[in-house]
Amino acid sequence: MISIDKEKEEGKQQNKKARSLADIAKWGKITGVLLIIAGSLSALTALITVLGAIPGVLLIISGVMLLRSAKAAASLQNGLEEDAEENMLDNYASFIKMQFFYAAASIAAGIIGFILMIIVFVIIGISAYYSTDANDSPDSYYYENNPLFE
Repeated sequence: MISIDKEKEEGKQQNKKARSLADIAKWGKITGVLLIIAGSLSALTALITVLGAIPGVLLIISGVMLLRSAKAAASLQNGLEEDAEENMLDNYASFIKMQFFYAAASIAAGIIGFILMIIVFVIIGISAYYSTDANDSPDSYYYENNPLFE
């Protein structure tokens, strides 16, 4: 009786593991392709700024690592490779590392972009202040040429 229950429990665990591997293989491929596409689009902004290329390249590398992990999960599910589980975990660990670097680079690029935006606004404000003749020219409409009261 106990051995039958133990076999059923092991069968449920194997079935759950097979479903998880199928999900990793399916969604890992879809997500990996989307990450590569998003990284390519982000890297194309390198034409405008160099900062856009860094997160883009990291996304492309993350997508490739996730695709490799999904491929290893499919191999593990089908029992094609001996070391598929190690490959899957190794590629997934690389994916997680790339996601960390992507997040750090995105935060750094956002902070640098915000600082540059403030600097540009300050420069525009200073140039607008000095380009007005309100303070320099007595012919400005703020001043009268012939005051009525002296």
